[in-house]
Amino acid sequence: MSGEREIPGGDHAAEEAASWFVRLQGGAATGADWLAFEGWLQAAPAHASAYEALERLWVDLDNATLVRDLGDCPVMRSAAPRAVNANRRAWIGAGAALAASLVLAAGVGLWPASHVKPQIFRTAPGQTRQITLADGTHIRLNAASEISISLDRDARRVRMADAEAVFDVTHDPARPFLIAVGDRQVRVVGTEFNLRHREGMVALTVRRGVVEVRPVDAPQAQPTRVAVGQQLAHAEGQSAQTLSAAEPDAAFAWTNGQLIYRDRPLSEVAGDLTRRFGVPVRAADPQTAALRFTGVLVTDDEAAVLRRLEAFAPVTASRHADGVVLRRKRAG
Repeated sequence: MSGEREIPGGDHAAEEAASWFVRLQGGAATGADWLAFEGWLQAAPAHASAYEALERLWVDLDNATLVRDLGDCPVMRSAAPRAVNANRRAWIGAGAALAASLVLAAGVGLWPASHVKPQIFRTAPGQTRQITLADGTHIRLNAASEISISLDRDARRVRMADAEAVFDVTHDPARPFLIAVGDRQVRVVGTEFNLRHREGMVALTVRRGVVEVRPVDAPQAQPTRVAVGQQLAHAEGQSAQTLSAAEPDAAFAWTNGQLIYRDRPLSEVAGDLTRRFGVPVRAADPQTAALRFTGVLVTDDEAAVLRRLEAFAPVTASRHADGVVLRRKRAG
């Protein structure tokens, strides 16, 4: 075994992969860019293989020792992580040489050796939490949520119970980030998205990158790809799922103390307020629970939020010993 790793597909695929890599790493990539990239990946098997090999080299290059050892190679110097913005042209034009350099870089084999035992993170009603993993991934956990995390050598794994969280995943193609959520598996390499799992409903909204979703019991199935500005919605136990355009800021609004709804059932609003304030909020009857609500609620104060809800929706909110009850307003 030589341990060498080459870019499959030849110099042309390697050159295109390098061009795409620079384009997407610059921070100005749009949703249209990501969708075009997905089209390029699917156009030929060699494209995906070439890009994956380039990503793996990028991870290796993030090690200072490796960059120093390859200091005599101009392609490697131009690929140094801190200099990528200053060397865009070098990256784009050096695809063929970069492919040849992969053989050299692959022999180093620098992969994280650390292993973190599964950890459980919980938040109480009314509490949010910031989590930074050992790999640099940032997670913001919403109120009344629970997730379990295990960082292994071959993958980073998360199990999501009843929870909502924003994930800003560190780029590491050698260790994909896998989330088991209900009966779905979410797979990412490096991206930012909001994932909600409440009362058997899964909603995934992407703000940066592309995320793959498969049935959890069929990891080899063709994935559904969710790109920037898209949302995937799925009810557990059903085979169908919907993919639609979405405004990411609406899904991320809870991180800024807002709840944004567009034609959502009042039961969902009540559940969110219960988790936000720790006081049970419920609809008085199924008809009230089924009312549709569109509006923005600023969650600064429980009493103020309930007043705004009464102003925006045809309901009244009354406090009782066991919590808050929402009732439909009487006509007239």
